[in-house]
Amino acid sequence: MKCPSCGGTLHFDIARQCLVCANCANTYDADEYSVENSADTSSWGDARMYRCRSCGAELLSMNDEAVSYCMYCGSEAVLQEEISGMNEPKRIIPFRIDKQECRTIYRKALEKKWYIPTEFKEEEFIERFRPFYIPYWMYNVKFREDPFTVKGYRDYTRGGYDYHEEYDILTEIKQKGLYGVPYDASRNFDDLIAEDIAPFRKKDLIPFSSGYLAGMYADRPNVSPELYRKEVMDKAEEEALSDIRKGLNMTSLKLPSGKKLSKLLDARYDGAEAVYLPVWFLTWRKGDRVAYAVVNGQTGKIHIDLPTDQKVFLRNTVLAAVLLFILLSVFVSVTSRFVLWFSALLVYLAGRRYRKELKEIRNRENHVFDKGYLLSDEDELSMSERARSRVRALSSIPLFRTVAGALASIVISFAALFGLAGLVSEELMTYEGAQAMTFLILIAESILFVRSLWVARHLRNKRSVLILMLAFAAVVYSFVVAWQEPVQDWWYYAGSLVCLAAASIMCLDLIARYNETATRPLPSFYAREGGNDHA
Repeated sequence: MKCPSCGGTLHFDIARQCLVCANCANTYDADEYSVENSADTSSWGDARMYRCRSCGAELLSMNDEAVSYCMYCGSEAVLQEEISGMNEPKRIIPFRIDKQECRTIYRKALEKKWYIPTEFKEEEFIERFRPFYIPYWMYNVKFREDPFTVKGYRDYTRGGYDYHEEYDILTEIKQKGLYGVPYDASRNFDDLIAEDIAPFRKKDLIPFSSGYLAGMYADRPNVSPELYRKEVMDKAEEEALSDIRKGLNMTSLKLPSGKKLSKLLDARYDGAEAVYLPVWFLTWRKGDRVAYAVVNGQTGKIHIDLPTDQKVFLRNTVLAAVLLFILLSVFVSVTSRFVLWFSALLVYLAGRRYRKELKEIRNRENHVFDKGYLLSDEDELSMSERARSRVRALSSIPLFRTVAGALASIVISFAALFGLAGLVSEELMTYEGAQAMTFLILIAESILFVRSLWVARHLRNKRSVLILMLAFAAVVYSFVVAWQEPVQDWWYYAGSLVCLAAASIMCLDLIARYNETATRPLPSFYAREGGNDHA
């Protein structure tokens, strides 16, 4: 944007909430600033849109650049003057947090983080935070306004008698609608990050003016508002039910479900409008993986991807293992049978954590919780939309509600109980103790093995299948040794070494897998050059 007085470049000053000229320091109201549109700017004032030829991202540029860099993949791009078919935002929340405050929030979030790469705390790296406007859809839903009748009941005991009462309750939805339900409208912005930095305060929404984009980055809305319509309507019905239940005290409601409930509440979709919401972006890159630090530019809520520095982690782990070995050698007297089943237990515990990481990778690789991504490139994913929907549904069900989860929880409880008892009880130092423990661990490991394979089949990298088989074989071997009752101790120590080797391999891969979940593949928000360094 050009200064009307001197022709210098304007940028939006967050602290003063106005446009400031970099040359003459004159200030202008962002919502009143206007320019005469030329042929290449359409209805966006000085903004120009270009499409990255490498990753297809559609970006807005507010800088006087002939060459820019794609924020998603880092590719160099000559700006083409082409704007067409964009959903121009109707409202915007201007940045309230400047770069200095953003850096302070980031540093505080990294306190007591021991294993992150050293670059994360370097001042030169932290200086690379860039302001970015993400498009969101703001949905509106209307509720029925007339009073209606619902069935209610109340159960209570009085004077030794049980009472059941039923009522016809005349009620109404006092909240006449649900307005401004936000979902991000950018296919490139991960829905999980959007949830992590939410909410934005809607009271700060003002009419959109391109002046607020001066010196900032922006993305175009490229997700249809229809994508999140079902989620919005479900949320609206939940809000309506919550509103109805207020003031009913001990009375419960008998409500219909499905379409009958929707008809009763008469929740009506009332459209959506595009808005721009502010975020700060910082990107760390290693090879073809990136990690983000994202700060809500209004509230300061932060999301950080935190990969592990493997060298530092391994060094500290080895030191801790040596210290633990010395303590156990001095204060605890154990037998070879105890070492055998305890090593098998370590394999199982490492396997539980390993499966959790595999689930995270599967969900991220298949964009299970990022519905905006599923508009295209769906053929590249190993999971169908039906499978993704099933995972989303199961994620809301507690572990103990599933049959496998209930059985695993019972076995885990017994194993943990016996494991603690094994440190003080001589019974678990014997042959019989080793047999009982390896049997329980084998049951738990068998369940875990099947459930982990079910997750691993949807991963691009199949090395986890071999590691899972190795862990299962190690537990089976320890079980066989315990039940054979060999006289020589070296059989037990050999079994424990096999288990510890399997657990070590799983842990090493676990660290690498964790870094996969803490980083993202390109294309990404990388190589953001230019932008508002005055923010």
